[in-house]
Amino acid sequence: MHSYTAAQAQAIASHDRTLQIIACAGSGKTQVISQRIAEIFQRPGVTPSNIVAFTFTEKAAAELKERVLGIVGADGGDTTGLAEMFIGTMHAYCLDVLQTHVPQTFKYSVLTEITQRLLIDRNSRRSGLTLTPAVVKGETRNLRRYVNSGLYAQVLSVLAEDDADKDLVPAQVLESQYMYKTLLREHAYFDYTMMLELAVELLEADEHDPDAAALVGHVRDAVRFVVVDEYQDVNPLQERLVAALVRFGANLCVVGDDDQTIYQWRGSAVSNILTFADR
Repeated sequence: MHSYTAAQAQAIASHDRTLQIIACAGSGKTQVISQRIAEIFQRPGVTPSNIVAFTFTEKAAAELKERVLGIVGADGGDTTGLAEMFIGTMHAYCLDVLQTHVPQTFKYSVLTEITQRLLIDRNSRRSGLTLTPAVVKGETRNLRRYVNSGLYAQVLSVLAEDDADKDLVPAQVLESQYMYKTLLREHAYFDYTMMLELAVELLEADEHDPDAAALVGHVRDAVRFVVVDEYQDVNPLQERLVAALVRFGANLCVVGDDDQTIYQWRGSAVSNILTFADR
């Protein structure tokens, strides 16, 4: 049996109120999260499908799954059906729920960073790439095929995932963004950002919206506990996803380190942690 400090034990036992855990590297946070999830399983009426746990990498997800299974097994618990618990990245979760509950997405396939650039370059005008202005060494010129497609993809992602002031963004850049999204829909492709955007849009919709009803109903009826690791790295779009998942009263636990923010260039901000109690 693993021994825990008083603070760790308090975090593990807290299941019925919103919880924020601040834990620096090497403080045993993965073990604490794993133990907390394992104990939630033992609550009456809780099934694995009631739990959604987000990690920022697949490697971290695999470690968390392994620890939870180990704890449940060591305690003599039934590990049957644990595969129904979601532990993974937000992108993987959004793809899973969309292609389970939203029929129009069933035919969509996912672009990698490489295939996304290939699509942009092969459709350099229709993707908006060569129509997008940029200032280089004081001179304005449009982005170029092959040379700037990676930069263009990053800009599109930041525009969608961060709280960008659209009034400060050149009109042609916004038009290019629209062209790119149209191209994705025509080819039935998801990029990583579009998966999040569509899932959030539907999850924030009214329960009776015919396009969103199945997905929203799933979250309302099935999702009871949400865990978010590396919370300091969550960007505004991902924050909306978390909020949508707990809108019907699911318990929320976030775990972060206010000394780190790995993905700040993608719009994440440590203010997530600093303002959490107020929000």
